Amino acid sequence: MLQRIQSLFLLLAAAAMLLATVTPLAYFMNESDQVVFEAMGIYLNGILNDSTWGLFVIGLVSTVLALITVFVYKKRMLQIRFSIFNIVLMIGFYLYFGFLIYTIYPVESLQFQKVGVGIIMPVIAIILTILAIRNIGADEALVRSLQRLRK
Repeated sequence: MLQRIQSLFLLLAAAAMLLATVTPLAYFMNESDQVVFEAMGIYLNGILNDSTWGLFVIGLVSTVLALITVFVYKKRMLQIRFSIFNIVLMIGFYLYFGFLIYTIYPVESLQFQKVGVGIIMPVIAIILTILAIRNIGADEALVRSLQRLRK
C-alpha cells in the first residue's frame, strides 16, 4: 500500500489540495480596499464579505478522494478511475474560482495584486495525480503480463 510510489504521489496530491483549501488563493485591490480570496470566503479588509463554501467543498472532496484512492490499492482500475475523477474535480476547482471572481466582483473594479500559494497547489496536485495514474497503469500491466505467463 504505502510502499508503492503512486501512494506517495497521491498523498502529496492530497496534501497539496488541503493546502489549496486553507491558504489564500489570490490578493486583489478593489478601489482602496484589499480583497483576499480564500476557499472559505472573500475577505474585504480582513472581514468576511462573501462566502465561497462551494470552493472549499470541492477542495475538501478532492483531498478526501485522493486519500481514499491510496487505500483501494488492490483494485488498480478503480484507483485509476478515482484519480481521473479527482483531476476533473481539480479542474472544476479552477473553473469555479474563475466563475466566482467574475460574478462577485466586476473585472473592471478588481486590480490584481499577487498570487497566493493556494492557487498553485491544484496544478501540482494534478501533475502528481497524473504521475500516480501512470504508475498504477504500469503495475496493472505488470500483473496482467504475469497472469498471462501463468496460463
